[in-house]
Amino acid sequence: MGKMFIDKILLEKFVKRPQKVIGIFNNDVQRKNNNDISFTLVSGLFMVYTKFLTEIESIYYLDPPPTALKEPYNKHIKPFSELITYDIFNLMIT
Repeated sequence: MGKMFIDKILLEKFVKRPQKVIGIFNNDVQRKNNNDISFTLVSGLFMVYTKFLTEIESIYYLDPPPTALKEPYNKHIKPFSELITYDIFNLMIT
């Protein structure tokens, strides 16, 4: 996930103007063995990148992890349906 934050910083330096970057993810599950499942979002790195590197316009999940519904993640993470029904138009015109 950290790559998109770095990509935004580098792209903005290269083109010398702000860029809009979104992330689209299928799910946030990492499987360990057969029954052990962990969510990558709970590591806290998402909020560290957002606060100290740069802010991504939004992150969209087809299958959001449980933590995406809680503070502070719910301010930055949305269901994919919101991108299709509302945000895509705002991203294009602003």
